[in-house]
Amino acid sequence: MGETPGPLLLRLRRRGGIAGWALGALVFCVAFGVLAWMLLLPGVAQARFATATGGAELRVRGLMGDPFAGRATVTGWTLRASAEPDARVLARGGASEVVSSDWRVALGATPAGGVVTIDSLTLRATEIVLAPDAQGRWPLLALGASAGLPYERGGKVGDGPRVRVRHLRLAVDTVVVRDATSGRDTPVRVDWRGEFRDLDHSRPVVAALLAAAAGAGGGGR
Repeated sequence: MGETPGPLLLRLRRRGGIAGWALGALVFCVAFGVLAWMLLLPGVAQARFATATGGAELRVRGLMGDPFAGRATVTGWTLRASAEPDARVLARGGASEVVSSDWRVALGATPAGGVVTIDSLTLRATEIVLAPDAQGRWPLLALGASAGLPYERGGKVGDGPRVRVRHLRLAVDTVVVRDATSGRDTPVRVDWRGEFRDLDHSRPVVAALLAAAAGAGGGGR
């Protein structure tokens, strides 16, 4: 004799209830994990950057991350030479986005001597300072080198991994340069846009921005 319809239907309902509960628990865990990752990401990003650059401060106004797509977006950011209240501002900008298919980039698990590959970086800078300090050093270039993007292709970098950007879209409103006559740092409105591919050092970017500030214009490669 087969099982009566009543007990069979009850067993199916129980199984369906267990499956629904398990699915709901899974969705909740995933949602909670993504929310926690988004909340912790700004602090993690700032701490990693400070460690890599020897104390520089990267402050973001708002940051959203998608760990599944390897994408992080910010609504505004400010880069300072250090965390001191009177530290020099080296760059600041608006809405920007970084995309990397390597999840280890977000976790900072790439070993020293390795390469961090960023698939796409869209950077909006309202101001970039390309002027030397009192000792004749270029703080922004030094920070770039310590973070893995040296001025020269074979230049010295910090203890962390090198950085390679497959596609950089850069928009810069103002470049601050050193005036040769007065010796003062002078903001120059450039409204420059450019794109770079397979970037593993900052020289072409700096050259293009300085050329734009000098009135000659610049372009990507």
